[in-house]
Amino acid sequence: MAVEAITTTSEEPAVARRKLFAFDRDARRGLSLLSPTMILLIVALAEPIMGAGGVMVPPKGYHKRFQEVCRKNEILYISDEVVTAFGRLGHFFASEAVFDIQPDIITCAKGFSSAYAPLSGTLISDEFYDVISVPQAEGALFTHGFTYSGHPVCCAAGLKNIEIMEREDICGHVRAVGPYLEEKLAGLADLPIVGDVRGSHFMMCVENVADKEGKALFAPEVAIGKRIADACQKRGVLVRPIAHLNVLSPPLILTRGEIDHMVTTLRDAIGEVQDDLVREGLWKG
Repeated sequence: MAVEAITTTSEEPAVARRKLFAFDRDARRGLSLLSPTMILLIVALAEPIMGAGGVMVPPKGYHKRFQEVCRKNEILYISDEVVTAFGRLGHFFASEAVFDIQPDIITCAKGFSSAYAPLSGTLISDEFYDVISVPQAEGALFTHGFTYSGHPVCCAAGLKNIEIMEREDICGHVRAVGPYLEEKLAGLADLPIVGDVRGSHFMMCVENVADKEGKALFAPEVAIGKRIADACQKRGVLVRPIAHLNVLSPPLILTRGEIDHMVTTLRDAIGEVQDDLVREGLWKG
């Protein structure tokens, strides 16, 4: 059964609602075609805020409504918090604290150990555990695992990382300083090629466009994101280029003074790239 993919985007709420209605309709239509004897597991997977796909922030209430549709159609809801968990949005997990949902499964990694050691995890609901913890046949086992699952060194790093985050109230710091980063980055919107600034707390994105009014993009060969990233790097600031975007996921201990420096540097770098594009005949300005 194929159901059209739903993406969490920064589209208008009305567009998001239409997509959810279509998802509900298609899910029910597909389920109605299944034989009563078929055993099938259907899941829906969503990032609270889409990361590498462009830091797309969903409209308010989107995920909650999405989960309601899944529950109504007996579809398991998986929240991919590989990026958003462990402080990036100011909480250890964003699903419930920020988006008011309780997924059936949460995946996490990255900030789990602050990348001092490779570590990831899968959190499951009690309802899910109650099924897989019971043998489905006499002597049967749920044989799920990897060679290095539960590695003691990685787990020790993860536990110490969580201990430090709690002791230093890192999540509280992100909640306090994150809005300041959002505010300062939003000020870049006055630059001619900045078409959008979006994100939340310490998960932000600057979208660069050739036409601010029509949102037309630069040709891929212009490599606008990389140009800006290179201009930032030579000034001592690292930003991530993704096509026409520049993504910022700074350290969770970032201060207001460092934010000021970072945003000023980004402004200078974008200004330099704008001048280069005009000189090279790639943009009229």
